[in-house]
Amino acid sequence: MFKLGLALLIISNVSSAFAARPKVYTDLLRYVQKGPDQGETNTCWFVASTGAIELLMNKKDNIRNPKINGKNDLSESFTIYADDFVDQSTRNQSWLETIVLRFNHGEAVHNSVWPFIAYNEDGTDSQRAWWKHPDFLTLPRVKTPKVKTELLFSYGKRWATEVLQEKDLELMKETMSKRGAPLIVNYNDDGFWHVVLIVGYDDRKKGTCYELEKEECKGKGAFYVRDSDGKRYEARDYSWFLQKGSAAAVVELKK
Repeated sequence: MFKLGLALLIISNVSSAFAARPKVYTDLLRYVQKGPDQGETNTCWFVASTGAIELLMNKKDNIRNPKINGKNDLSESFTIYADDFVDQSTRNQSWLETIVLRFNHGEAVHNSVWPFIAYNEDGTDSQRAWWKHPDFLTLPRVKTPKVKTELLFSYGKRWATEVLQEKDLELMKETMSKRGAPLIVNYNDDGFWHVVLIVGYDDRKKGTCYELEKEECKGKGAFYVRDSDGKRYEARDYSWFLQKGSAAAVVELKK
């Protein structure tokens, strides 16, 4: 009888904790900076990391519905060539976190000064996003606040799939709503690992079955995803990340 009572108490406490989390969290959507369409440049890691700091800066400055080349629109191409900043004296960072930590140098370049270019004028793919600006050392800098990260989970290799459980999704939603911060995540996109930002969720919304067959989608709840496809964000069925995802980290400003 004691064991049964204890078990019911534990279940009740867990259920109460989950119930305390809001079913919808969309507060960050107003601060999302529209990202570039990366095309075939393989720059998702840099686009997502730049998007995270842009969002947090917009939130700090209360800039809603930010415009292209607005105050905190930063150059993804500069992020590619910015030096790494990983403080190994405190703890080892996961690979997923290392690019966004480059902003802890306290500087970036504005997008209007060094725009991200993924396509040629005729619409064909370009690799100019990877070109290092000839005036790299003398370009005017934008000050950036320092960030901190926390890895929520990382399973298998970067291209791992079907390694997550419902508890992992719950941790993501609980962390985002509690801390008011975006998640940088990794998932397998058609055989290639891909990094994007998750900027909100809605347990009641029906999102797209991104990279899944329709019968694989639960149709119950969706993450708001800021990808590197030229859109501000889009809603994707929770099943998309549950089946395709492998790692997630929260990104916040240091106080």
